[in-house]
Amino acid sequence: MNTLFKQTIAAPHRLGFLAGGVLLLLSFIWWGAHMLGRWQGVALPSAVVPMFLHGYSMTYCFFPLFMLGFIYTAGPRWLSVSSPNLSRYAPVMLGYLIGGILVLASAVNTHLLVLGIALQAIAWSAALWIWLSAIKRSQVKDQLHARVIALAFTLGLLGMAIAGFWAATGSTAAWLWSVQIGVWGLLLPVFLTVSHRMIPFFSGTALQPYSPWRPSWWLYTLIGCSLLRIVFISLELNTLVVDSVMAGVLLYTTWRWDLRQSFKVKLLAMLHAAFAWAGIAMLLSAISETLRLSGYVGLGFAPLHALTLGFFCCMLLAFVTRVTLGHSGRPLITGGLAWTCYWAMHGAALARVVGEIFPSIQSMAYALAAALALIALLAWSRVYLPMYWQARVDGAAG
Repeated sequence: MNTLFKQTIAAPHRLGFLAGGVLLLLSFIWWGAHMLGRWQGVALPSAVVPMFLHGYSMTYCFFPLFMLGFIYTAGPRWLSVSSPNLSRYAPVMLGYLIGGILVLASAVNTHLLVLGIALQAIAWSAALWIWLSAIKRSQVKDQLHARVIALAFTLGLLGMAIAGFWAATGSTAAWLWSVQIGVWGLLLPVFLTVSHRMIPFFSGTALQPYSPWRPSWWLYTLIGCSLLRIVFISLELNTLVVDSVMAGVLLYTTWRWDLRQSFKVKLLAMLHAAFAWAGIAMLLSAISETLRLSGYVGLGFAPLHALTLGFFCCMLLAFVTRVTLGHSGRPLITGGLAWTCYWAMHGAALARVVGEIFPSIQSMAYALAAALALIALLAWSRVYLPMYWQARVDGAAG
């Protein structure tokens, strides 16, 4: 047992991905049970309104741990600084994990919600300080990606603080703001920044000929629009202009990064195909806002779930699979299981989006989305989570 624990804390990505994986499974099992129950006409008991707990858990519970596992591993290389010490990152990640477990347990006891969110906010404050310290120590001139992530982490802390106010007071407005800031201020900026830095790089090393394309204006435009969207929402303005700009840039990028050619390498195709959901999500959002301006009903949560389930969750599986294989000493070749689980998650995203657009099949579509997501995550976790407490197959450290 002692050896397994030492292996788990041997590198930031091991502990971050394992802790994130645990919360990912728990979050989806809980919500999947509610979706399947709704399909059968059964309302499962919950001390916290399920939609509210779902909104917080799917935004803040597990994604930040995966982010820390990745950025504490790859980030120091970007900045040419040393990786954070175990004594720094381990308490942060374990604290965040315990906070997430308490948040999910609030479905049984509502008093645990405030405590869980508070613990996650404290842990995240320490995580942000570690990352800011790394940036401060760095002498590298190009710190654009690192600084954008620092900004997103700061906004994430603000979102958690507002979520804490919601948990303490029951304010629906505070809950809504925490989710909006979490999606558009934390998650989307981080996913876009990492995609901008890593997808062209991975493509250039795996495909020949290939000309990597990642202009700085791309990042300024999309991050600016994502943050501007929060401002528009606060002023109750229609977001059509912002959504259209983002959709145009993202869809062009999917073509420019050459989605079709990426299928020559499955592990690379997983990154490109997941990224395609970002453009689709913003296109759906632009269509929804156009319908509202025209006096019609919009597309509901279809754009949001195209972004969260489609882009975020599919990209999470793709990136974590790649990092896990590479840092466990295994070949960067995805097997049939990872490939199948990955596409099952695409199916979950598609079913969730279709269920919003066609209300007549909504309950069945939700249940299908939940079933596909659970099957995908359980099967993937059975193979990949043990790698975080196992020694590298090549005998190397880390």
